Amino acid sequence: KKIYKFLFILLSILAIAILVCILKKYMDSKRAENENKETLEVFSRIDDRQIDENTKIKLNGYDVIGKIEIPKINIEYPIIAIENPSPDETKIPLKFSIVRYWGGEVNEYGNLSIAGHNKYDGTMFGKINRLEIYDEVKLTDLAKKTISYKVCSKFVTDPNDISVLESTSEAQREVTLITCTKGNKKRLILKAKEKI
Repeated sequence: KKIYKFLFILLSILAIAILVCILKKYMDSKRAENENKETLEVFSRIDDRQIDENTKIKLNGYDVIGKIEIPKINIEYPIIAIENPSPDETKIPLKFSIVRYWGGEVNEYGNLSIAGHNKYDGTMFGKINRLEIYDEVKLTDLAKKTISYKVCSKFVTDPNDISVLESTSEAQREVTLITCTKGNKKRLILKAKEKI
């Protein structure tokens, strides 16, 4: 009888701990979504002529360099930049927004690689697996210029495959969307090129 009582108490504590963890993840995700929405509102209100070194748009201390919209899956997020990140530094902001992983500024020629978490609740890049060839990705830079890109390839690769960061042409605008898949053992890659 004592063993059953002990097991019951132990399982109850474990269940409560799991519920607390789930609730914390949910609350963190909600807070991140609200911060992203507030940042997008600031982004939309600021005139591009007002942005200089003193009036940069920030999200949790990181510079906002533009925004990404994917109409098919109804997502819109600011894109944040980390200067010369180490792999560990990139992981921190991925918890709350979409991050420039590699490349220049938004809508420059060459390949801009953008990383986002594959969240189970469908936020961040949690739904990019639904995208197909020819679907649209829109990027808006700080000058408020929006360029449409169309998905031209979709594949899964190894996390150490850096070939996805290379430009196919320095004379063309490209964007590479990166997220984790298969329990973080692989990377889902979507490559898109400017619609012409």
